[in-house]
Amino acid sequence: MYRLSRAPGTPKELPASTLHDILTGKRERLPDWEVVASFVAVCRRHAANTGLPPGSLGTLEQWQVRWRAARNEPARPRVSGSYDPYTTPPDEAERRTTRTVARLVRLAGDGDPDAACRLAIIDLLTGNLAEARYWIHAAARRGHPDARALAAHPRPVELAAGLSFACGEACEQAGPAKLDIARFYYRLAAERGHPAAAERLRVLRAVPFGKPLPAPPRADDD
Repeated sequence: MYRLSRAPGTPKELPASTLHDILTGKRERLPDWEVVASFVAVCRRHAANTGLPPGSLGTLEQWQVRWRAARNEPARPRVSGSYDPYTTPPDEAERRTTRTVARLVRLAGDGDPDAACRLAIIDLLTGNLAEARYWIHAAARRGHPDARALAAHPRPVELAAGLSFACGEACEQAGPAKLDIARFYYRLAAERGHPAAAERLRVLRAVPFGKPLPAPPRADDD
């Protein structure tokens, strides 16, 4: 497996000691995505070399869904007396955003370039650069213009913040059911210094859970 992991196109070499710890159950911490992606790639490569059916191992996208699910932390219990009626309950907001990311992974695995590009934006802004590169490549290969722009941009995180803000606007304009997802994209952009995203977050904090909000002004309305 170590020899096969050194082949071109494998995200990360798999030293024998790392493989031994994983396969014998000695490693308790969840491996990072590059290790998992390399492990899956090596298994599929070995299956192809030995005449075994690689399809039974599952695709890289399917394994990323499993890895993301394993990485999710349990929802924090709500402290009595801390409920704020002017925000979505934290556990509900977390469920909605987690479902959204899982849905994007499923769609991207089925070949949807827009979903792959959104995953690239999320991963860039959360510091998961190896995953971001994978999804940028997947979306750009299918002709997505934003993914191609990210691939060519000298500061892709800066561009990703602007694209995340645009995703937030689109979700907000879709109606109150999408406000939590709008907050999610706005927060990612605001944490990277996007001023308009920070302002939309401020406005949305004053909206009671489940209540409608006027859509943000569009550029062509000026």
